[in-house]
Amino acid sequence: MEISKIGFYTGLCWSASFLIAMYSLTNPAWGFAGNLIGMLSIWVAGVQLRAFQMLLPADAQPWNMSTRWQKSIMVQLLAAVLCTFVQYIYFRFVDGGRLLTIMTETYNNPAFVESMKEMMPEYKPEMVLDMLSQISLTSLTMNFLIINVLLALLLSVPTAFVAKPRVITKN
Repeated sequence: MEISKIGFYTGLCWSASFLIAMYSLTNPAWGFAGNLIGMLSIWVAGVQLRAFQMLLPADAQPWNMSTRWQKSIMVQLLAAVLCTFVQYIYFRFVDGGRLLTIMTETYNNPAFVESMKEMMPEYKPEMVLDMLSQISLTSLTMNFLIINVLLALLLSVPTAFVAKPRVITKN
């Protein structure tokens, strides 16, 4: 399997995790499933990278940790780009202001306002909501891209460990 295909499948996991997370905003019971799928993306990428290594010719040099990490970074960055695309599509065509409505309800909740004012006496929900309403889709997408790239770099380390081939010894 090629690195791009592994990145695509990993990106599908990321995208499913994001979409379930958006659904869980109104149905909190789904939140665990979204997080679980996100964490499973490490295993999906690592196992597929391990299988890719096993397809290499027998005389090929086995991948060391550095090589596995480089391949993991490529896979996770591809996943980050795919997920960012899905996030753009979601906010452009599906969301319709739903996230902003939920955030407005949260930021105007009296208990939330009270706890925020304890931490920051100058907190005013109107200012925060005004700022949020001015964020453009392009800015939101670029922010998600930056977050996704940073997450990809972070997830590439455990992915490289999962991608380590098992050594089978013959007795």
